[in-house]
Amino acid sequence: MARTPKYDDADLLDRAVDVVWRRGWSSTSIRDLEQALDVKAPSIYRRFGSRDGVGVAVIEHYVDRVVRRRVDKYLSGEGDPVANITVFFERSVQQPDTSEALRGCLLTTTSADDLDDAMRDAVLIGVAVIETSLRREVERAAASGRLRPGVDVDAATATLSVAMQGFMSLARAGMPSEELHRRAHAVVSSVTDTGADRPTTHSTRTEEGS
Repeated sequence: MARTPKYDDADLLDRAVDVVWRRGWSSTSIRDLEQALDVKAPSIYRRFGSRDGVGVAVIEHYVDRVVRRRVDKYLSGEGDPVANITVFFERSVQQPDTSEALRGCLLTTTSADDLDDAMRDAVLIGVAVIETSLRREVERAAASGRLRPGVDVDAATATLSVAMQGFMSLARAGMPSEELHRRAHAVVSSVTDTGADRPTTHSTRTEEGS
C-alpha cells in the first residue's frame, strides 16, 4: 500500500514560499528546500519535476495566496479609486507588527535572479495581476476627473506599477517604513488628485508584500 504523503502540496508550497522569500531564489538549494519542507529531494522531484519546477509552483502559489488576495481586498473596483490605490501602497510598505524586517515582494526579488523561461513567465503573470488591478482603479479615477492634468491612464498605471516594484526593493533593503510610506504617498499624488480631505473606510490591518 502506498504511503500517505506527510504534507499536501499547499502546505509544502507555503513552506517553500517562506524559505524562498527569505533567502532569495538564487540562494535556495534543494538541500534548503529539503530542510524547509521536511521532505527528501526525490519526493520533491516527484511532485514538482525539478528545482525550477518548484520555483514556478512557488511563484504561482504566492500569486494565488498573497497577490490576488491583496488586490481583491484593496483594488476592488468599488468605492473611491484613488483611496483604494493609496491604501494598497500604504499596506505594501507598512512595517509588520513583529521584529521581522519587511521582505518586499517575492515577485520583485525573484525577478532579479537568473530565471528559466517558465519562472520568468510566472513572475510576469503575477506582475500583470497587480498592474491590471491598478489600471482598473486608474480608469475609474480618470472617469471621475481624478487624474492630474496631462496624465493619462497608461502613464498613471505605468508610474504606479514601476513605483510599487521599486518600493518593494527598497523595503527589502531596509529603508524605514515611514520613508517608504512618505514616498508612496508622493507617487500616488503625482498622478492623481488624492483628495486628502476625503475620508477612507479601509481597514488599518497591517499586511506585507505585493
